[in-house]
Amino acid sequence: MADNATIQRATETRAIRHQVADAGDEKILRIVALLDEKSAPAGAQAILDPLRPRLAALRPPRPLRFERLLFMPFGSLVVPVLDWRPGKAVIPRSVLMAFGQTVRAGLGPAAADINRIIQDKTTHDTAAIMEAGEILWPGAATCLARTPAPIGWAATGLPDTVYADLARAIASVLRRAQDLRGMVRDAVIGATGPNEAALRRLFDGIAKESVEGCGMLVALLLEELPHAATHLRMLLAAGSGTPEWAILRQTMDRGVDDLLTQMEHPTGFDDKIRNAPLHEIGQEVARISALLRDIEAEADTAKHRPRLHAIRTKLDALCRQRFDTGLTERLVAPLASPTRAVDSAAQSGMETSVRDLRLLETAARDIGSAGHYRAQLEKATATVSAAAAAGILTPVRQVRLVELLAGPEAADALYRSLRTA
Repeated sequence: MADNATIQRATETRAIRHQVADAGDEKILRIVALLDEKSAPAGAQAILDPLRPRLAALRPPRPLRFERLLFMPFGSLVVPVLDWRPGKAVIPRSVLMAFGQTVRAGLGPAAADINRIIQDKTTHDTAAIMEAGEILWPGAATCLARTPAPIGWAATGLPDTVYADLARAIASVLRRAQDLRGMVRDAVIGATGPNEAALRRLFDGIAKESVEGCGMLVALLLEELPHAATHLRMLLAAGSGTPEWAILRQTMDRGVDDLLTQMEHPTGFDDKIRNAPLHEIGQEVARISALLRDIEAEADTAKHRPRLHAIRTKLDALCRQRFDTGLTERLVAPLASPTRAVDSAAQSGMETSVRDLRLLETAARDIGSAGHYRAQLEKATATVSAAAAAGILTPVRQVRLVELLAGPEAADALYRSLRTA
């Protein structure tokens, strides 16, 4: 039977979870910072679990702890334990501490070197992540491939029988973590996708790995890289009939199905579109749109067509909502209810916001509702003209905003009319 202290802690945790469920971004960031200062990760996990989608969108800096660094290559594949089942290409969050302790013990003196590198660093310190990851991820892969006796497994709430399969699957990804992160970095700086040599290197020897490990690798590629599905199909075509082809075909089908299921979930990409910083939304929508197009290009796409249509419909609605909210809050409202003339700081903020919104609009037009965005931009342009007429905007600032909202031709026409006047 639980003692009074345990019952009280559980009651306090439930109360805190209830309080933060509808909290604003600033309050959530303060709570996360406070919890990160504590030394009770289990209690913090119970409070933060409902907020994971919003944290993924906000991406606050977190202390770069050993376990957090170990599982960085897995991204959104780390899920609440209730969302996990044996054979699924995801990792239950409850096992992170146990695997971290097991790897730490298996690495021996190297663990001290890793701790030295990450001391006082955060998840935003890219150089420290790469330096420590070069030691940790290959070493952890070697350690877990041997499936040593786990440390602290009783606290995971899972049976001992699932440990070995999870360990081997995790090792499969960690063995390739550096190559995978290199591909993701290339995508961030504008590459269209992994080159064929890098992709072949990533899947070299994959037939020797577990199905779950291969599934995790395919799921990460599909989620992180633009046009990954196209590149995987090319790899399949080149290796038809080999043992690697068979396992890759199986796991790619499963990976696409799992990814669509994730997108269909209420917390799929909803929280990211609603809560991520405005300057990141356009890139995220473009990534999702490219992924949906790649899945549609599959030869047997007919079986996915109803699901793809529903996902596109949901994404279209989310994009319109975020665009309309951003346009109102960042431009229309400040100009419609002015207390004084727009100064250079306010002008700069509005220009930045409009650029971000146009990036979102450009990506979202591939999903649908082009007419909606055109109408909203026209209304915003009219608001700018009204603000200029009221003396809130100087002619130069009016022309600049019109150029961003309606294009250079509209701005040139406005400039000529102002000169004439």
